[in-house]
Amino acid sequence: MKKLEKSFENLPLVSREILNENVICSPTDTLYGLIGSALSKKVYETMYRLKKRSREKPLIVLFDCLERAREFGVVIPEDYEAALSKIFPERLTVIVPLRKSSYLHRIVERDNVAFRIPKDDFLVELVKLSHPLFAPSANPEGGKPAEDCRDCEAYFKDGVSLCLKGKAFGKPSTIVSLVEGNPKLVREGAFPFQKFLEVLGG
Repeated sequence: MKKLEKSFENLPLVSREILNENVICSPTDTLYGLIGSALSKKVYETMYRLKKRSREKPLIVLFDCLERAREFGVVIPEDYEAALSKIFPERLTVIVPLRKSSYLHRIVERDNVAFRIPKDDFLVELVKLSHPLFAPSANPEGGKPAEDCRDCEAYFKDGVSLCLKGKAFGKPSTIVSLVEGNPKLVREGAFPFQKFLEVLGG
């Protein structure tokens, strides 16, 4: 496993790893994450194998903006568009419908997707240079989230091509489902659910 500093100087090298369909470990705006192309079935399969995760649990996808999310088939419910435009980028993940005709649907084989625009300029630039990114936490299912490259190496060994050294925020994102009418809190995390409701109501 190669190790590099998480820096804008290294962005071209990191984007090359993503475009080559490799999985990397990186600090994110939430926890250390497993990062890889959301447009690669190979990466999708690798993520579940590394995490030993049930296929019932979706992988969070990172985009650089709402417009890009729409381009890849993400359906932003009209009632929530203004609120999400105000909130993002943020440590908030929303579950919304995914168009069956989209390329991303062919990868994840789900009718909805959990996505966010990360509060992290490095990751936003990485999406721009490469692809939308899968970004589940860097730990096997049920394991303690990785806190550094040493943890990533212990968990994943040669399954990850590169680890970026740096500091993660340390809390998971809040997850809210918007697929069944009223917002439903799935997981309380770094962004208060009450704040989301206030922006929505305002």
